[in-house]
Amino acid sequence: MQKLLTPEEIAVGAGADGATHRLPSPRVFAGRAERLRQLAAGHAMHDFLLFAARLADAQQNALDHHRPASRPDPADLARCRRHGMPPLDAHGADLPAGWADVLATLTAAVVPHAPAGLQNAIAGLPDFPARRLDALARAILRAEEDLSNPVELALAPLIGASLQVLWTARALALQPADLPAGFEGGQCPACGSPPVASIVRIGDAGHGVRYAACSLCACEWHVTRIKCVPCQNTRGIAYQSLEGAAGTLHPAVKAETCPDCHASLKIVSMEKDPLVDAFADDLATLALDMLVDDSGFHRAGRSLFLFTP
Repeated sequence: MQKLLTPEEIAVGAGADGATHRLPSPRVFAGRAERLRQLAAGHAMHDFLLFAARLADAQQNALDHHRPASRPDPADLARCRRHGMPPLDAHGADLPAGWADVLATLTAAVVPHAPAGLQNAIAGLPDFPARRLDALARAILRAEEDLSNPVELALAPLIGASLQVLWTARALALQPADLPAGFEGGQCPACGSPPVASIVRIGDAGHGVRYAACSLCACEWHVTRIKCVPCQNTRGIAYQSLEGAAGTLHPAVKAETCPDCHASLKIVSMEKDPLVDAFADDLATLALDMLVDDSGFHRAGRSLFLFTP
């Protein structure tokens, strides 16, 4: 008997209207900033979300001035596709030349709006050892940072934001066909980074099709609607949401939890709110992370604006 396809599988198999991979929009940071401002209104984290919006604005300006990035060598692209490897590997690759210039640009743009702790760290940035700055950037790319130094902890979101600009610029030089086909893993097929969250899209992406959104380069890759992204388990998947006195808070955002690996990854739905942004809505629902943490699940999504000692 032939297997019956779900509506999601039909959409993905249909081609452009349900693409397996989605490259970032050239205006990805501008859209993110707009969403962060919407979410900041009346939010308990108003000041933080507004600062994040200003940082995203600075990222968009930096991206506009940084593009176009060089397209990878066609032979390297073919080899990566053949072996299922990310062509913009963030783990083993060298830091882009002049990456600290992007950091300086973002820093100058946000310093008037930065909280006191960050302003103090920025003031000491000219004397910060360049070798240590590079080491921090590499550790952030490899998701192996262990930041307990207050200055490093304060600078980490700016470093992460700079790396996002550089890798997004590189992703914009790709074509969807450059990425490994049939990929549905827990890391980005473009750069190998973990997702920040997943998003259920509508419209030209295929109605109801779910994608994982990369925390670094903003590429998206298709994942099955009810499936643990980190470990691929499909059994016992459950969902948690934030409840308030007036009902569900942030109804477009849920935490998907897995009983096998005890991971939690947020899923944001354009079906519930067409304006959602995986990065912004994840940032605005940190209370949901605390809720699932209390239930015994660890956060699998990674946000480069959030670092804790």
